[in-house]
Amino acid sequence: MVGKKFGYGIIGCGTISKWHAEAAAATGKFELIAVTDIMKESAVKFAEQYHCIAEENTDSLLKRVDIEVVSICTPSGLHAEYAVKAANAGKHIIIEKPMAITHQQIDDILEACLKNNVKMQVISQLRFKANVLKAKEAIDAGKLGRLVVGDVSMKYFRSQEYYDMGGWRGTWKLDGGGALMNQGIHGVDILQFLMGPVKSVFAHAKTLARNIEVEDTAVALLEYENGAIGSITGTTSVYPGIPRRFEINGTTGSITLIEDAIASWDIQGEESIVSDYIGGKMNSSSNPTNFGIEGHIMQFEDLAEALIAGREPKVNQYEGKKPIDIILAVYESEKTGKKIIL
Repeated sequence: MVGKKFGYGIIGCGTISKWHAEAAAATGKFELIAVTDIMKESAVKFAEQYHCIAEENTDSLLKRVDIEVVSICTPSGLHAEYAVKAANAGKHIIIEKPMAITHQQIDDILEACLKNNVKMQVISQLRFKANVLKAKEAIDAGKLGRLVVGDVSMKYFRSQEYYDMGGWRGTWKLDGGGALMNQGIHGVDILQFLMGPVKSVFAHAKTLARNIEVEDTAVALLEYENGAIGSITGTTSVYPGIPRRFEINGTTGSITLIEDAIASWDIQGEESIVSDYIGGKMNSSSNPTNFGIEGHIMQFEDLAEALIAGREPKVNQYEGKKPIDIILAVYESEKTGKKIIL
């Protein structure tokens, strides 16, 4: 199957869709056939730019026999609806985060993918970055000893104007949440990827600075299944926005990542590492489009390899479920004032 190209389509032609089109093209393993959007003019403009067909609607795109894989780049609250439709049409799926915004939607996706034997890749591009994987390998090898504390800080800035654009951002129905479900989900995913499963959550999630339905500021205390404790801090409310920071601490070592760079690496018996990270490097703490395409390319590559080899993608629907469960527990804890057991 050397040289195999998968016929490819995109549902939703908003901001993130260009990352998908260009990442797919960069792999050389996908051919963009058609796109669609509820705003027909958006699909036509996108199709002209990327030299493909603008389909009238999602149903007509999914009926195409020359499309094997689709990206879902709609507002978050519509991800599950289109994922189920795509799965029922027998299409493999690349879906933006979060793949769903409720437990019921997650269950619907899992059932549809299983029933139709289709594969799903959930975008979580930091999982493919070299320094994140290096930290994961060190932790799994026991180099940090017993894990004691695992924290992520995501103090982002999003203006009121950002939320006012498009009409869906900052709503429960279509965004599913705020600082955590939209901006913070990548950080939540990497924290649990490094530290292991979360056992319980106690949280506060508030709307302190923006005129939106959902939270712009959240802090959660975590207990991991391995006995360690930690925290999640996520905002879209603080100026000017601070790059995402992970701190993983154990009895024989500690690792700090700023975005996907190693800020400190202190492990007994090893030479300390300090990276060349500079705050001006690309990060989305204050600009939601200020990130590179490399992570998306790696995820498209992984899906192509998974389809050819008959294996699961590295961030399949079951992996994509994990950070959503944690974030929904944060919201339930805020609502009930109780510790939530996952």
